[in-house]
Amino acid sequence: MRSAFSAAFLALGLVGLAGCTNPNSIGVQVFGTVTVHCVRASDGSPVPNANVAAAGKAFGTDANGNATFPQVPVGPVLFVANATGLQGTQSVTIVQGANPDVTIQMQPHN
Repeated sequence: MRSAFSAAFLALGLVGLAGCTNPNSIGVQVFGTVTVHCVRASDGSPVPNANVAAAGKAFGTDANGNATFPQVPVGPVLFVANATGLQGTQSVTIVQGANPDVTIQMQPHN
């Protein structure tokens, strides 16, 4: 009897999660890894040493304008990049099981 109750309780819990679009909103942390490419909007050349921030984390780009963000929670995320004289943003929705590449077109500061 007890195991039947436990199984029913578990089944109800899983059915409740099936309709949830963002598991992070209920405390079930699901993550993806995002690779960010910072490029100049004018010519597409890489922007090295840019600071990129998103999801409470910040990383610098390498010589090729790339930075990797591990464990980004699923859902909408805004990436903000700044470098000497340049800035850019790009939003993306992180989906469970996907590891997207994000390109940030950087333009001169206004």
